[in-house]
Amino acid sequence: TIASHAMTKVSEKLLQGLREYMEEEDFLLDISCWAWEYCMKFPLEAPSRWEHPLEFTALHAEYRELFECRASEFCEQEGLDLQALLEKVAISLREDPGDTRALIDSLTASEDYLAFCKFMQRVRQRRDWAEGREVVPVEDDDVGTMPKRPQRGLEQVPEEEEADPMD
Repeated sequence: TIASHAMTKVSEKLLQGLREYMEEEDFLLDISCWAWEYCMKFPLEAPSRWEHPLEFTALHAEYRELFECRASEFCEQEGLDLQALLEKVAISLREDPGDTRALIDSLTASEDYLAFCKFMQRVRQRRDWAEGREVVPVEDDDVGTMPKRPQRGLEQVPEEEEADPMD
């Protein structure tokens, strides 16, 4: 219908505006600095294999709040209701995830505790590398294997390839 098409166009415009606001360099730098500060607390073993202190839950809540405050600022500047925007965005994403998929995955990670733990582990790997320490691969929860595909954006860490003894 025409109304549905118009709503999708509005949602796309709002989603693009939110994406641009969330990807502003100063905000991404704040997120990076925050993660850099706390990443050394996270063990490199698969998150299912270690005890999770309450401090990690508090850190996750603080990390999530950084994103929520940023989204709320955007809505305030645009004169929008955050809940209404999120509903429109959800409809738009279901119909066509498009180019904003990476942002949505990042925002989802801010909501998902285990994804947050894995993100912090990858930041720890980057910090180890930057500070000249040995980069220990993060264990994956899938049968103790290492992740095969490199992560995008802030999460990418150089990995050393191990020789396969079967070659």
